[in-house]
Amino acid sequence: MTQGFGDRDTIYEDIDVLEADVGKYKPTDLPEREEELDKIHMALRPVTMDGSPRDILVYGPTGQGKTAGVQLKSEQLQEWANQEGVQLEIIHLPCKGADRSYHVLTRLVKELREVRKGQGVDEPSGYQRKRLFEMVLNELETIGGTVIIILDEIDAIGEDDYILYELSRANPDDVKIGIIGITNDLQFRNNLDADVRSSLGQREITFNPYNANHLQNILARRTAQALRDTHFEDGDEDFTHLKSGVLEDGTIPLTASLAAQETGDARQAIELLSYACDLADDEGVGMVGERHVRAAKEEIEREALIDTIGAETTQRKIALLTVVSAEMNDATGETTALHQLYSDLCEYIDANELKQHTFREKLNDLVHSNVLSKDRHGRGRGQGMSNMYTLAGDVNPRSVLDALEDDSRVGHIVEACVFS
Repeated sequence: MTQGFGDRDTIYEDIDVLEADVGKYKPTDLPEREEELDKIHMALRPVTMDGSPRDILVYGPTGQGKTAGVQLKSEQLQEWANQEGVQLEIIHLPCKGADRSYHVLTRLVKELREVRKGQGVDEPSGYQRKRLFEMVLNELETIGGTVIIILDEIDAIGEDDYILYELSRANPDDVKIGIIGITNDLQFRNNLDADVRSSLGQREITFNPYNANHLQNILARRTAQALRDTHFEDGDEDFTHLKSGVLEDGTIPLTASLAAQETGDARQAIELLSYACDLADDEGVGMVGERHVRAAKEEIEREALIDTIGAETTQRKIALLTVVSAEMNDATGETTALHQLYSDLCEYIDANELKQHTFREKLNDLVHSNVLSKDRHGRGRGQGMSNMYTLAGDVNPRSVLDALEDDSRVGHIVEACVFS
């Protein structure tokens, strides 16, 4: 019988705390990032002395607390300004999807106008970027005081650094500007124009990957708020002082270890633990154990693999199917043999057949996507080299077939190919 909503007791006290998205839950402190937060604080402190904030570039891989750290310090500064009656506006502008300065400028004009007019202002369109920048300056002068512009994922603009060049040199009347750029690309500053580097990169702050101990403490703080019967003892908010009636002893250490080994990504660790808690809660067992963490990791990887394969072209999917077939039928994964099978499959579904060298390029594309692995070795004395393709180590053949079966064309040949 299908269960109804609310039919079962839950391990959760506040489920949203185990959301990795800072839009759904914002941590109130980041103890593992005290040094980085101090540097952000130093760059923003001139505002409290009637000065201009320093420009900052904040670097680091995904999930290292960059955005959360910048938001935390900027919100603290905003609280101070509100208490002291200081005119301060902080504009947080996500740049993801804005592949040119033009798109960032249109978003920035909209955000600045909403400071004055409220939500619902349309983005300007049909203007040249020079005119758009003039609009930005006009809005800044109208707002006045101090304006801090946070450009999150600023590397999205690629090499089009027009907005950075102009903003870093802007000197509008009666307004002090601070720019904070946040990026996952450690080489971003090096790719900027030299003039932009010299003016924008006054301060650089790097958020290095978390280690397993950091991640354990982060997960401990989240679970102490998110799960019932889970709390800290003796006032110390770290993993060693966490007591829980719904977490097995090895659950958090395993989660932290898996995330630290791969990326040191706190977002990944939180998502993994959240998924594990969902699995245990859905079972109604009342305890989240290591088996739930491992099951969650497998399911997350399976879903990610399905998404990756689903986005591939038909030709790459057919190429991938030849490798799966070779592995499941104990056949060779050598390029020539795979191409022979590929030819048969193309004929079966009336797909355009690629020459062997182009087919090999499709296999290599899948290697670059971490779906396949390639091993190059000699055929024997005087017979040249050969490429052998296999599924990457953590790729499950069944998950690949699930993804391929969803394709309207390739799905027709999956079963016949694998069980030939």
